[in-house]
Parts: sequence; C-alpha cells; structure tokens
Amino acid sequence: MEFHAVDIKDYKTDKNINVVISLHACDTATDMALALGIKLDSDIIIAVPCCHKELLSQYRYDPLKSVLKHGVFKTRFADILTDGMRSLLLEAKGYDVSVVEYISPLETPKNIMIKAIKKYDENTDAMDEYMNLMCNFNVYPALYSYLNEW
Repeated sequence: MEFHAVDIKDYKTDKNINVVISLHACDTATDMALALGIKLDSDIIIAVPCCHKELLSQYRYDPLKSVLKHGVFKTRFADILTDGMRSLLLEAKGYDVSVVEYISPLETPKNIMIKAIKKYDENTDAMDEYMNLMCNFNVYPALYSYLNEW
C-alpha cells in the first residue's frame, strides 16, 4: 500500500492498481476517485460518498416539480440521482455494482457504500441509459466530465 500527497487528477502510475477506495470524499471528490479507478482499470472500486452538492444545483425534472419544490425532497432526490448515476456509469464501464447501507441510518444518513468489481467489457446499453438520464434531468455529472477530460 502506498500513500501519495497529490491532487488525484495529477496522479500517474505505471503500476497495476487493484483497489481504489474513497471514504467520505465530499461532493465531486468521490467522482475523482471513481474516475481514477475506472481510468486505471482497477479490479475493485469502493466508494462511500458524502456530500452531494453538484447535481442539486443542476437537475430539473418537471414531472416532479410539485414534489421537488420542497428543499428536503429536492436534496434527497439529488443524493439518489447522484449515486444512482455513479453506479450506472460504473456498470457502463464493465463493473458489477452493488449499493448497500453499511451502517444503520440511525447513525448517519450518509451511509451508502458503492462497491464495483470489474467483470465485463463496456456495457453500451448502460451507457445509453446514462446518457438518457443526463438529458432527461439536464445534468452534466463530474464523473462523466472527469472520464472525458483526464
């Protein structure tokens, strides 16, 4: 195991990285870790997301506007949309994904763990679904951006 004090976007290696773990990386830092794991073709990616600010300010879904006008619902939906889209993009990149609550929700509401194990080639159907979600919710997630920019 190695530790590096470097911006994750600047991390370069010629080694095979088997596991990428991200624990409570706020907002788009989770996306940076996921993007690194995907780019390095890691065998396993585990992420425990924390804050979900990015899509909260982006998404719009008119069929639910009467429900999402309430801030707490809009925020919770942004959390679900963010982690759901992260999971779907991992599937599109060939990972078998499971999402679990790893501790009781009575302890903390931020208790989702995304576990991804590389098992397949890229899944074009999942990628098409992901692109449809981007369009339908009017979002451009950081994870998608990082995968296409780095």
